[in-house]
Amino acid sequence: MNLHVETIEEKQKILIVSKKKYSFIQLLHQELEQYGTEIFISPHLPKNLSSFDYCFCVNEEHFSPFLSHFDKKLILLYINNHAHAKKAEGLRLKNTKVVDISGEDLRKEHIDTILWFSFSEAKEKSLRIVIPHIAKSNILFMFPRKLNIASFLSKKNIVLSIIGLSILIHTSFFIPLSISLFSSYRAFVFLKNDRKEKAEDALRISSLSLSLAKNLYSFARPTLLFFSLAISPDTLMDSAERGTVVLEQSMLLTENAKEIQRLLFKKNKSKEERAYLILRIEQLKKEIEAIEEHVGVLVQKLPLQVVSVKRIQPQLVNLVESLQKVKKILPYIDPLLSHEEEKKYLLFFANNMELRPGGGFLGSFGILKIKNYTIEDIEIHDVYDADGQLIAHIDPPEPIRKYLQIPHGFLRDSNFSPDFPENYEKAKLFLEKEINLKDFAGSILITTTAIEHILDAFGNLYIPDFNEYINRKNFYLKTQIHSEKDFFPGSIQKKSFLSSLAKQLIINLETASPKQLAAAVKQSLDEKQIIIYFDDKAIQEAIDPFYWSGRTIQPQCLSEAYKNCVVDYLFPYDANVGANKVNFFINRSINLKTKINEKGEIQHTLSIQFQNESLDEVFPGGTYKNYFEVMLPLNSILSRITKDGVLIENFEEKISQFKTVGFYFELPPKKTTEIKIAYSLNELLGNGRGIYQLIVQKQIGSSNNDYVFELDLPKNVYVLNQNFTPLVKDNHIVYNTSLTADKIFFIELTKE
Repeated sequence: MNLHVETIEEKQKILIVSKKKYSFIQLLHQELEQYGTEIFISPHLPKNLSSFDYCFCVNEEHFSPFLSHFDKKLILLYINNHAHAKKAEGLRLKNTKVVDISGEDLRKEHIDTILWFSFSEAKEKSLRIVIPHIAKSNILFMFPRKLNIASFLSKKNIVLSIIGLSILIHTSFFIPLSISLFSSYRAFVFLKNDRKEKAEDALRISSLSLSLAKNLYSFARPTLLFFSLAISPDTLMDSAERGTVVLEQSMLLTENAKEIQRLLFKKNKSKEERAYLILRIEQLKKEIEAIEEHVGVLVQKLPLQVVSVKRIQPQLVNLVESLQKVKKILPYIDPLLSHEEEKKYLLFFANNMELRPGGGFLGSFGILKIKNYTIEDIEIHDVYDADGQLIAHIDPPEPIRKYLQIPHGFLRDSNFSPDFPENYEKAKLFLEKEINLKDFAGSILITTTAIEHILDAFGNLYIPDFNEYINRKNFYLKTQIHSEKDFFPGSIQKKSFLSSLAKQLIINLETASPKQLAAAVKQSLDEKQIIIYFDDKAIQEAIDPFYWSGRTIQPQCLSEAYKNCVVDYLFPYDANVGANKVNFFINRSINLKTKINEKGEIQHTLSIQFQNESLDEVFPGGTYKNYFEVMLPLNSILSRITKDGVLIENFEEKISQFKTVGFYFELPPKKTTEIKIAYSLNELLGNGRGIYQLIVQKQIGSSNNDYVFELDLPKNVYVLNQNFTPLVKDNHIVYNTSLTADKIFFIELTKE
């Protein structure tokens, strides 16, 4: 931490005022000494404070006039004195910050937090710290002051009293411990629902109850330990304490994230503000590490037999996974946010209601400019503005030429590959030829569905340019009204609407919930509704394991321990070539039946059912004109392709690193069709222990389709292990899931 120290001959002087000799005063003194300051400690406020640069007052309840007019930094610390802390906050004294502390067991990390808060240029004027502490109490409070000694004269009563007292001593801690655990659970629920004040109140009760429980448990633990009965209480105590720490750190992280979010979008930042943002990011790293450590232990220790605990356990697992991803990205913040020179990122807005292999029809694109830890600008352009300036001829994808009758290639049709990095390279080529736009540092694709997710964090968003309120439920309809109705190439209405929406999202960023916003972005990334790709290889290699870059996965065995490894692959995807938005009404379900025979031969029947729920041919619905393709292993052998039981003979087959089969079909409104493809692998499962690995990829921008995987095994093949939980009957394995993301099925087998 760096204090704001000017280079002068005299050292800065700091006064600490405390009537009571708290144990943390000496620790505060030691920490401040490290910065070359002079520290003075006094039980009373002097009448003249002008010679001091900073003043720390502990539990100051009366505000003298000279204290109110102190023009340097004044930090008011309140220990277990919440009422006066609130009163001090309400006075809004100049150059004053208030620290409200519950508990007295302050450690070095708490002192560091207080000093960081005190000397920073943060807007916040108050800091809340909740510390689980062991309160000094007397166990004798449970007994009345006057006892009727005569009633205990008989041996029976004495024995019963001793037994009762012993039971009470060894079990009394359960009551405050239960209150603490329940209050922590309530704080978790409140925090999840963005009810910060309620969460703070519940956490305060949890902390105080835990302190009492730990004090009472200190009497019982030696006996319980002697009889080997201390494991469960120890686990509960540890879980309660870790839960309190996680909740406290989560509150700090939320506030920190909100301030980072604000500063990122603040233009013309001063040098101090940039330094403050970097400090905030460093603090974020520490908070993430603390939460990750404690949540990781909690996931292992929590009693899953308790219904409420079992309900939150998956959320904690998801939290750990999210924190690990953020932690892996944070080291690359400096190159991402362009500390030295401006970086440009190419944005694509893909309407996945008109689905294309690369995510959806590219109606708009944008330029995101970042420099000096600042989002400098977001420009949005209509794709037809650029396409109208193309002079050179570039061949379009064959389905575009054949079914849309378009003889030339354009930027709007550049995402006709299921591999996003390939589409990105094509788009850069078009932009350079069309409007001489180049030198990008990476690209981000955002689908209509992703924007709906993000709008969840804003509630109703007012767009003054169009006098409309936009939310998740009406976004698609409003977009179609303002962007597509009466649209013609060269009009500016689409660009204007999306630009106005983007502007209002940025303006209202401070009102959005950081937690909901982060959850929406993560969900969109995981479900391939947002795709990100960076030209910087180090950054790209860091995010590749998250499957956020929209790559086609290279089929290779994940386990090097087995030479007997069969790698299977499946990637079905659609291309709407009907110039409508009918994908809004399309439901698709996928079923893959796989059979391994006694020789080890692997045969597949892929069945995909399409249902068009559009009412009629009126826009945005209508007939689904789909050029359907599926990528299979290169060594696969096609047997037959049928549509509703009728053989399809007119299909295209392409050979590259995969075998790709494609054909065109139409699906009218209120109709259902089923496509079946039978094929086998030209590879055998060998004898002995081996691996069958199936990679199934989800199309960028597609819905979370139902997916069923059925595996039939012969009597001489046995499953040893798998990375999913199927339904098993005899040698028939069934796994029902939803294709929310790319999936890898890993099955360890043995063949006799």
